[in-house]
Amino acid sequence: FGSGTTLRSSVGIALSGATGLNLLLLLLVTVGWKWIWSVFPVLDRWVFPDLNGEWKMTIHWQGAGKSGTVPARAHIKQDLLRISMEVFSRDSDSETLVVQPKRDPESGRPILYYVYRVIPKNIGQGGGGSYEGAAILRLSNSRAHGWNGNYFTSRQTLGYFELSR
Repeated sequence: FGSGTTLRSSVGIALSGATGLNLLLLLLVTVGWKWIWSVFPVLDRWVFPDLNGEWKMTIHWQGAGKSGTVPARAHIKQDLLRISMEVFSRDSDSETLVVQPKRDPESGRPILYYVYRVIPKNIGQGGGGSYEGAAILRLSNSRAHGWNGNYFTSRQTLGYFELSR
């Protein structure tokens, strides 16, 4: 650079540039992506939809000779690198173990592979402890803001999830 440039000053300049770039990337990953998605809504189709927020959920279940439906509320948190979904119902809550967003290779339709742990609120006699489940949720063809799909659990129950904004 110049005659007064030392190795120490060059390393300092490189480190401050790298720190600035890392902070910019961190901001983009955590907050900035929402702004980009709002400016370019076509990214919902090209990359993956923004799922952040509260969702109404209906859980259709069957197991042990019984069946029914349960209303629930799902809270989805998403950034550029992660998605998590918590589900709250009258009798239990659930937490995300793994969520993997994909697109159907043929149709391009968004799909969520969702593995979760259910924590029952009543752990009294016969209530049982926590258990795991898995679901494949697809963006609904009939509603642009709805997801649905089948699930099964480690308690040998199965059913169907419906989510809507």
